[in-house]
Amino acid sequence: MCHSIAALALLLALCACTGPKLFRTDVVGFGSERYSAWFGDERDGVIYFGLSPFWTALRAHGDPTADLDEPSAHLIGRFDTQRDKFLPPLVATQPGPDSRSSVWDVLAHPNGWVYYTTYFEEMGRVRPGMGDVEYFKALGTGLNEIALGPDQNLYLTRYSGNAHTKASHDGSVVEISPDGTLLREQKLSARADAVTAPKSLAVDPLSGEVWVNADVIGRDGVISFASFHLAPDLSVLETTAGTPELLFVSFDRDGRGFFVEDLSGELRLRVVRAGKPLGELDLGPRAPADFAQDIHFAANGAAAIAFWSGRVELVRQTASGFEHVALHLDKPPECAGPGQNAVFYSAFIEARSLYATLYCDAAIARAPLPDAFRTDR
Repeated sequence: MCHSIAALALLLALCACTGPKLFRTDVVGFGSERYSAWFGDERDGVIYFGLSPFWTALRAHGDPTADLDEPSAHLIGRFDTQRDKFLPPLVATQPGPDSRSSVWDVLAHPNGWVYYTTYFEEMGRVRPGMGDVEYFKALGTGLNEIALGPDQNLYLTRYSGNAHTKASHDGSVVEISPDGTLLREQKLSARADAVTAPKSLAVDPLSGEVWVNADVIGRDGVISFASFHLAPDLSVLETTAGTPELLFVSFDRDGRGFFVEDLSGELRLRVVRAGKPLGELDLGPRAPADFAQDIHFAANGAAAIAFWSGRVELVRQTASGFEHVALHLDKPPECAGPGQNAVFYSAFIEARSLYATLYCDAAIARAPLPDAFRTDR
């Protein structure tokens, strides 16, 4: 009987550790702003994520610059996946007259620093456990998403040449050294009668070539999309507009590039290496207003492709090609309405569970992994 009770206790513990769950905590700013989880990155079992009121402020005021209405701390959230516990946020900047933006994207660099962007204000880096903070104010504003390059340099998109207005000048791609020195910058333009606003980017570790997707904002306010293929010196090799739309691209450390594309409402994943195709997957229809927002790779090479809706495509390479499994993460009812802007951003494969950041206060969703994608085997 004792053995049965012990076995039952173990089973219940395993179910508690691996079943679906939402971890959520309140992070309140200097005033009334409530921060929510945004883009994330993972290192050594800790998920680092931007904390921002951007969508909440935009929804309340109808203004994309409403994030600047109140003094705000620049905070990087942390979640320990070993203990399923939030850690105290990293504080990059205290709230004050010169600190009104918030942290957008983060990159947990192999050198131990966590780099961050705030778009409207500075880019910088924080070293967890050391209390060190460095600001790269000379780089200017408008910096959005971050990718790691083959020489440990960082590549960023500058969504607009003027971050404090609606995008009115073409944006660019920026390469910097780990200490924040500007190495090169390339302005991008899809066409003369519109503003090009670069969003996400990825760097091939084998060739140093860069891929970028962008919003193309016409004079009438209509938004279309384009993508760019850049040489290692950031010169433009190719510009693509129309179909297919590049939703997101990422490369793993071995140089496999995962390109998620929309072909008139149908999703496709192309995997390439050194310019040669490795495989292709039909991911089915794209839900309305849904975007492939981030891709992260596990230690075993599997990829987690996160969509705004909570759809996460798990992809792994097998002896016969590539296979995928779709997981669907739920939002709490108070965050599930179409007007809430509660969207998922980044997903991570950790041992037996999938974790994902959710813009719904500081929230991390957890779901059990299919056996084939577990990394503890």
